Amino acid sequence: MASISQDLRSRLQQNPNAVIRLIVRLQDAPASRVAAVQAHGLTVRHTFTLTSTIATEGSASASLALADEPWVVSVEEDKPVHTM
Repeated sequence: MASISQDLRSRLQQNPNAVIRLIVRLQDAPASRVAAVQAHGLTVRHTFTLTSTIATEGSASASLALADEPWVVSVEEDKPVHTM
């Protein structure tokens, strides 16, 4: 099971129809999992080969189902990054 904060998991469970953007870290190359992510009903917004991650967008319920895949290492909310 993927590493996902209890806070994020609770928010996804409480509002399963909410649209959420996530960063999903994978065990293998992102290109090999794009179809599987899309099969969950999620949109792949971007793949990052150096970090083996995929940026997704979709329903909270589909995101929770994706987090249960054995090849998903971690799931976190995609938030804006600010520099100094």
